[in-house]
Amino acid sequence: MNVTHLLQSRLLLVTGKGGTGKTTLSAALARLLADRGKRVCIVEIDSYRPALTAPLGVVPGYHPVSAGPRLDACNIVWRDALMEWLADTVPAERVVRALLTNKVVQPFLEATPGLRETVVLSKVLKLVDAYDVVVVDMPASGHTISLLGVPRVAVSLMRTGPIRERALAILDRLHRPDTALVIVALPEEMVVNEAVELWERLQKEVPGLRAPLVALNRAAPPSLSADETALLARLAAATPDTATPAGELVLAGRWEAGLEASTADALARLEAAFGAPPVSFARLGALGGFEGGPGRIVQQLAAALARQELAERSA
Repeated sequence: MNVTHLLQSRLLLVTGKGGTGKTTLSAALARLLADRGKRVCIVEIDSYRPALTAPLGVVPGYHPVSAGPRLDACNIVWRDALMEWLADTVPAERVVRALLTNKVVQPFLEATPGLRETVVLSKVLKLVDAYDVVVVDMPASGHTISLLGVPRVAVSLMRTGPIRERALAILDRLHRPDTALVIVALPEEMVVNEAVELWERLQKEVPGLRAPLVALNRAAPPSLSADETALLARLAAATPDTATPAGELVLAGRWEAGLEASTADALARLEAAFGAPPVSFARLGALGGFEGGPGRIVQQLAAALARQELAERSA
């Protein structure tokens, strides 16, 4: 998958290890698509401290709130999603209220296999029906596997009933060509390892899920030649005192050389594991993004996505 295909999809699932910038990338995708005239909803799942508040400047509630022209944001909280799901499934409102307040029924609802995940993903499906595009800022890697793997398990365990029906609908949506998965990584060994393991496990838990777009965030594009890197090593040996101006410059150069080497290694490993080159994004904060805060970084990342799409179309 490439950025061009990603931007043509209706359901975008963005995941990765915590701290990789998946929320920022989700916000950038949503902003870019909304700016292009799509009606977009960006979604968090059961977040008690919504991460989307910083990049979007709004506090998403269960019911979508406006985050800009053609862009809404929401936070799918389990309890509210359960209430809506029961209202859709059980025709009598009085019965729904009784179920939600009954102390005997509540533990049963909590313990029913796959109910929480099915209810949350059912809400995502409803949003897909209501908007042109839905971008989901998924939980971190391990929770994403649990969330997306449950519908298949529910289908195998239940022969009939509303949970099985919704699980089948969720699986159908996950397998459609306009559903896209994005895995966000960093040029760090542990993060790359987790990204590769995440995809290996998802292929087992959700067979038929299309290969993801891999985004390498905070990448350091090559700027130093081999001769310059070797020169830095010689200068470092000749300038052991890093407290001097010359020593600080050499230290900064060696730091940059290390980042570039880590980025090259991560790109090679990810391409080998996923069978396609990842899309890399520079360390945008270093380009002035922090001055404007998270919202400015979202704008920069959206512009980088648009440039990548243009490059793909021109290739």
